[in-house]
Amino acid sequence: MDDKQTSELTMIQNNLNLLKQPTGQLKTVYNHNSALIRLLKTINTLMFHQGQAGIAKGHMALPLSALGLYRACGKRFIQSHSIDSTKQLINLLCVAGAIKVLSWKDLTRAETKQAKYKHTYYQCLDLREADFSRIKGMDCNTALSYATVATCYGKELADNSFSSIKTKATRKSFDVWGLEMFIAKVKEQGVMTYKDAANLLKEYQHEFKYGTKWFKDSLKALFIMGYFDDRLELTTYAKSGGKGLSVTASTKVITAA
Repeated sequence: MDDKQTSELTMIQNNLNLLKQPTGQLKTVYNHNSALIRLLKTINTLMFHQGQAGIAKGHMALPLSALGLYRACGKRFIQSHSIDSTKQLINLLCVAGAIKVLSWKDLTRAETKQAKYKHTYYQCLDLREADFSRIKGMDCNTALSYATVATCYGKELADNSFSSIKTKATRKSFDVWGLEMFIAKVKEQGVMTYKDAANLLKEYQHEFKYGTKWFKDSLKALFIMGYFDDRLELTTYAKSGGKGLSVTASTKVITAA
């Protein structure tokens, strides 16, 4: 075992110690989203015992299928989560900088020749440097995407969160000018239903060939991550004080802040 691997195992052991008695941001996450902590503890434990050196450039890595990771989290976790919701939680951990998912370019040449495409390659990061405030207000139902994370937190973090050995195509953040036009249009109209706003966003983001649901999820994520702070507000029609829409009081709408 070389010094690099020893250092990485020490970091992972420190992570596990922090997870046993969480404080600060970790304590807050534990109180509001214990499943996220369970998943993080599982990944660090598996990395400590099963992580492999020499398959990723400069770091230990854990190759594991989504099903394998899901099952490793234990019976209580499985009872309340699905594989899909587990994937959403993995995205949150990546955005917080607690773990990283590796891409093809992160692997050694020898590993790329034998890599199993059903596996995701994970890297554990130092929890002392993680920033869980990035995922405040998010849970396993929060659908993040490369575009929303890249727009709010930058391309590097988006790469670390949404890569896999299958990732080949160039991915993009939202067009900033298109977002500004979207904001201006909502302010001009005064109040707009959530669904109509998603369709409007779609008109201003021609690069993304997705349906309305993807844009609704993206809008919600952008609001949670604070992109529209002090400019737009996601609320209900009753609270908006708006007039002129034939909708119920509980309908979600977007207004000028």
